[in-house]
Amino acid sequence: MTKPQEVGQGRKFGQVVSGAAAIFLRDGYAGASVDDIARAAQVSKATLYSYFPDKRLMFQEAMRSEVARLDGSLALDLDALVGPDRGIPQITARIAAWLVDPAQIRLYRVHMAEAMRFAALSGQFHDAVSRMLRDRIRLHLDRWVAAGLLSIDDTDLAAGQLVALAGAGLQESVLLGQSQAATDAAVRAAAASAASLFLRAHAPAPPHAMRRTIGTR
Repeated sequence: MTKPQEVGQGRKFGQVVSGAAAIFLRDGYAGASVDDIARAAQVSKATLYSYFPDKRLMFQEAMRSEVARLDGSLALDLDALVGPDRGIPQITARIAAWLVDPAQIRLYRVHMAEAMRFAALSGQFHDAVSRMLRDRIRLHLDRWVAAGLLSIDDTDLAAGQLVALAGAGLQESVLLGQSQAATDAAVRAAAASAASLFLRAHAPAPPHAMRRTIGTR
């Protein structure tokens, strides 16, 4: 039985992972050379191999570090007194801009390109991004639902739908090389449209409508 290769640990481990991530994001897995990675990490090839005896291990660790970095790359904090009429547009504006940010686009492209070779890793990336966005949004949705300001049965599902609305095809266009699709005006328009649609779909029933419904029972 072949002994599984292991990742080494040491003083320059973070430096190596950071350099590897920069090159993989720039050139992809197949196009990334060990020489370029060593230069970016400012270490010798011998040092590089002492940490990562295999290029696949290096790629996997570099991508995991980038996914971990995502957790702090999007802030959706809102003032506790802000209601959904102002809060939802703020959320969609931040999400739309985040989805087409060059750093996120590079990471998405690498995972899309390597989905067959690193299926589990790409799946983990997709799940991590989806969970991160939904968790941040759901905190606000739960608060507004509890206050009677929104009518939502499943806030986790609604949070995912809001992310999809905010992207509104922008991210797909940029991933396909149509960078002109993500102008500031286009991002603002997509975010505003998403917020408007979401607020209309989840507006609480007017009090008089609720009284009529109760009265017909």
